[in-house]
Amino acid sequence: MKRTKIWVPALLLWAVASALAADTVLTWPAKGTDALLRFTVGKLRQVNSTSGQTDYLGEALAENVSTKTIPSASFYLYLLDKNGKRVGEGYLEITNLAAGQRAKIPVSAHAMGSFASMELQPQHLPSDEPMKVKMHISSVPSGAGLKLDSQDAGVTPQVLPVAPGKHVLEFSKEGYATGSTPVEITENAMPGSVDLELTALTLDTVVLRNGTVMLGNVTSVTETGVNINIKGKATKLDRSRVARIVLGQRRSSAGTSTMTAKKTPNSKP
Repeated sequence: MKRTKIWVPALLLWAVASALAADTVLTWPAKGTDALLRFTVGKLRQVNSTSGQTDYLGEALAENVSTKTIPSASFYLYLLDKNGKRVGEGYLEITNLAAGQRAKIPVSAHAMGSFASMELQPQHLPSDEPMKVKMHISSVPSGAGLKLDSQDAGVTPQVLPVAPGKHVLEFSKEGYATGSTPVEITENAMPGSVDLELTALTLDTVVLRNGTVMLGNVTSVTETGVNINIKGKATKLDRSRVARIVLGQRRSSAGTSTMTAKKTPNSKP
């Protein structure tokens, strides 16, 4: 009898330990046959315990069991005691998971007391938004302003997530002609690249303080004015109206500009 009293508790402890060590499989939605995601959560290991709260770390295998790519989804991982009462929670998140694809994701959780089971509570559900493709965008020279479908997207070089479909990339840089190129992205495409060489302007660029941009041949700059020839018409601008001047590349045989400048120690071209 003494041996039996010792052996039964040992069997119970072994059974509990085996249950906790087993992987937990969770699906979303939890009911029905039309599951989109399956999570296999491995054993969570205790990393810290303070004031009755225990922190856990682990790993889960996420699998897209649907027929479409899931761009993003996140879930609370509720930890439940033997009575089904929530005693803690964790967090699961997946991004850009193609149909049939698997990915290992980290799991962190905390609980006030011991837990016996887990369940999922969606935070951000999968949507029909297509997975964006990373495109490496560059220009010659670099440092060009970049727009995607007329929306500012930084400067080159740039790694830009682009959704499937037809788009237009625009490049702009002072002293160079504005360039653009169409881009078409297909679903589940591999990362790609777009490289564009900008054409240097042969005309000079005069930018006024009110934002106006004038293209022509600057013939002279003085402390009081800027003379520019625009389509054969000579125009004189008050120097105080001019914010900056960018000289274009001349196509003359000598390769030099015809502009002359009269400067004073305090003047700024």
